[in-house]
Amino acid sequence: MIRQSGIKAGPLNQRITIQRPIVTVDADSGEPVVTGWENLPVAPEVWAAIETLKGMEYLASAEFRAGVTTRIRVRWRDDLTSAMRVVFRLMRGATVVRETVYEIQSVLPQYQSMSEVHLMCGDGVITEGGQP
Repeated sequence: MIRQSGIKAGPLNQRITIQRPIVTVDADSGEPVVTGWENLPVAPEVWAAIETLKGMEYLASAEFRAGVTTRIRVRWRDDLTSAMRVVFRLMRGATVVRETVYEIQSVLPQYQSMSEVHLMCGDGVITEGGQP
């Protein structure tokens, strides 16, 4: 379920795409293997706030899960998992200047207000472009 109320739009100033893995079973080992990524079927593109963790936030997140350096805040939804990833494209008009992929390490719903979800992510990997 996706809720439209709650968090104010002001801080949500980046457009992101949420993707889920395409998993197939390896014929030789019988193990599941991620062979690609696809956009979520419901509202894959959403507004978000991408925040680099600083100081005590970073230390607290390291106690929770090593490698978390970025928090991405989105409006409340209950279909997100740590198996997914976030793609952020920095655009100049219709041109992609830089594309960064964030692997979701953990999903932290804010149950008190049920207005937003925090996606705790590792360092973004630039997959297209360079410094803007």
